[in-house]
Amino acid sequence: MMNSGPFDNLPPLSKSDALRILKTPIKDLALSSDYYKAVFHLSKYYCSESEKALLDLVKSDSKEASVLLAKRKAIEVLGRMKCKKAIPYIGKTLNSSDPFIVENSAWALQEIGCNNIDFHNCIGSLVDNPNHNQRVLIQSLAKMNAITQLSKIEKVYYKENISPGIKGASIAAIKIMTGKLIDTDLLRNYLDLNNQNDRQAAVQDVIDSQAYKLLDYVLKTPISPFFRIRALDLLWPKIQSEFLEFNILDSIEFVLLDDPRKIRLVKNKIGTPDVNLLIHDLFSPDFNQCYASLNLLLEQKPSEILLALENNWDKLKKDYGVVYFLVILFRYMDIHLLDFKKIGLELIEHCLDQSWSPFMKFKPQAILLSSQLDTNLFKTNFDNWLDESISPNWVCRYSALMCYERLIKNNKFNIKKDKILEKKTDSNKFVRLKAKYILENLFVE
Repeated sequence: MMNSGPFDNLPPLSKSDALRILKTPIKDLALSSDYYKAVFHLSKYYCSESEKALLDLVKSDSKEASVLLAKRKAIEVLGRMKCKKAIPYIGKTLNSSDPFIVENSAWALQEIGCNNIDFHNCIGSLVDNPNHNQRVLIQSLAKMNAITQLSKIEKVYYKENISPGIKGASIAAIKIMTGKLIDTDLLRNYLDLNNQNDRQAAVQDVIDSQAYKLLDYVLKTPISPFFRIRALDLLWPKIQSEFLEFNILDSIEFVLLDDPRKIRLVKNKIGTPDVNLLIHDLFSPDFNQCYASLNLLLEQKPSEILLALENNWDKLKKDYGVVYFLVILFRYMDIHLLDFKKIGLELIEHCLDQSWSPFMKFKPQAILLSSQLDTNLFKTNFDNWLDESISPNWVCRYSALMCYERLIKNNKFNIKKDKILEKKTDSNKFVRLKAKYILENLFVE
């Protein structure tokens, strides 16, 4: 059975119901979207029945829009399942007139590990075609190590006026196929592009090309912490072998603390700051704008911030992106005012509500804030936040250890050594490392 992932929000469906839907003619379905829903849920049930149902859908010649949408998803699911049997059928869909099916097919073949040269040639023939997702096609060839297509990728790389995403993917592909890293300066420049999607793509290109010397630059880039943590995770083995003095824990905590004053802004706000407008800017999907607004908010009078928050509180709490930045704002503000503490505790309670997915990015921030606002609240929840069955997001467990370390250093918390020893067997390597550090430095015999 495959994991459904943190954002599984489609209505639940059993395996038998999903299989039944896929056997039902589309004209007899209650909703045209039922095929897609069935495919989505079959991704959780990896077995021969699921495999056959998905393969039958991939083989379908139907031009119905709802069938094509489900077919795209089926190709993706078979890729995630690493279904070798699907290779010849997915390979045929590379000739589809639907560019989204072609994109999913190339990605799925990459995930399965396709070494079919004919399919490599087919993808290679499309990498210079602007009607297709050239970035994904180049990435798939690189990850399949389709060395026969290197000249086609190099041809794209040397073209003028191509997008940063295509150029960056080409740089990474050339590094993967030849071992030669070119244009690291260009990759670094791409981390400063105005468009957030371009910055995130640049981080992936840094990872794929193993350009580990750019990691410090990546960690200060105004993008979601998810992408920065991912870069740390995937580049750490290379850095560890090259730089023995590199401290992975310091880097993780730099990202988790997420001090907006230490983020490298690609564009600053100008003009006289208005607290209400700055708060409103936290709704922006662009992390650069949010960090820039946080920096200016931290310079404003706390009383004005409190008033703006109270006037918009219900609206602010409904947007999970805003909630993330609000928790950071509280963590770095002077919150000695009683009213601030009250609203801060309400924010923590809101973030830690069980109705939210455990993987929401604001949950670790709420844990960090709890240890600042109410030590007793932190102590009450500490065991649960360390428990992997209750807190499946490793970042939450790591954040709890960070808080514990700070509190114990300040003589505000005490706990038996056994509780930290348990974390030495945590499934996440970074949580294990943090527990090891605490045991070696705070429990000296």
